Amino acid sequence: MNLWIVLVNIGVGSVIGGVTNELAIRMLFRPLKPWYIGSWKLPFTPGLIPRRRDDIAIQMGRLVEEHLLTTEGVRRALAQGDLENTLAGWMNNLAADWMADERTLRQTLQRAVPQLFTEDGGWSEAVRVPVQQKWHSFVQQLFTQYEETKLRDLLPQAGIDRLDGAVTSASHHMLGRIREYLYSPQGQQTLQGMVKGMLGGGGGMFGGLVGMFLGDDKIIGKIVPHLDELLQSPEMAERLQQFLRKEADKLLDKTVGELVEWLGHDQLDDWSRALFARIEAQSLQLVDQPMSRLTAPIQQTVTNDLVPRLAKWMVESLQTNVEKIFSRLAIRDIVTRQVEGFPIERIEEMVVGISGKEFRMITVLGFILGGIIGLVQGLLANWLG
Repeated sequence: MNLWIVLVNIGVGSVIGGVTNELAIRMLFRPLKPWYIGSWKLPFTPGLIPRRRDDIAIQMGRLVEEHLLTTEGVRRALAQGDLENTLAGWMNNLAADWMADERTLRQTLQRAVPQLFTEDGGWSEAVRVPVQQKWHSFVQQLFTQYEETKLRDLLPQAGIDRLDGAVTSASHHMLGRIREYLYSPQGQQTLQGMVKGMLGGGGGMFGGLVGMFLGDDKIIGKIVPHLDELLQSPEMAERLQQFLRKEADKLLDKTVGELVEWLGHDQLDDWSRALFARIEAQSLQLVDQPMSRLTAPIQQTVTNDLVPRLAKWMVESLQTNVEKIFSRLAIRDIVTRQVEGFPIERIEEMVVGISGKEFRMITVLGFILGGIIGLVQGLLANWLG
């Protein structure tokens, strides 16, 4: 038995097996471009993955869309996951930072829109003029819309009940103020003037006779108690209430158009401008308040009510519209384009980094199998020889 022939066969077979496996692994990625000898392209160039990149990209896009990132899978993940709590926590932190900010609303707005205010602190004309025009258009449209509507129909039942209560209170208040006026110096002077006019000017002979025996003070002393008793009587209060109710009913039965004509368009325009100026002044006072003070009344509502509802609504909206979102995203096309544009070198690094140990074992296995084949060949050659 020739030992050297066996050893040579083992060495040659081992080298052939190992080098062949290593070359096969490398040919998965290399060469990146086809090699040519003249106009003849060498076979197996470029490597398998560079040559089939487009097909791999299409298949990967189909795999991701149909089996990995499916609408049912995403909907199930949204339902089973903790996305709602995570989203609520993130929004709560964001809202807490915003509501604790000591900067004024003006400073916040100026950072976002520098041209929002004038140098003297008012709203810029670019903001004020369009808003004022919108306001006047809104007022005119409102009056036009309800021109044929009665005032009674615009008030809720609670408002009508409050008006009826106000009529009762107003009647008692008016009678009380009249009584106060009777006993006031001004009221006494008015009564004296009335008595003098009645006795001196138009009282006739009867008035003159009364004036001879009774002075003004005595006459007033006789009249005032009777007037006071009349003003305190329930009948007078009831009559005044009925009168005021009738006048209120007349007013409530008027239409908006009649009220506008009665007040005058100029008066309504003045009121509209005055109300807009007041709203503008209040808005400027509002923007000079710190955010922490402005949001203080709603902090608990935002944290305990608004944010959880918003997070729940967002998750439910995602679950409901998953199919629409996926149809607009075109997952397959996105994955295909990403794979087509991904560098082959990076894919090679990634695959080798993940499977480098296995690739080395394949190479070692090639050496071992080649050595075994060489051993068998050497033994067969020695036996046949």
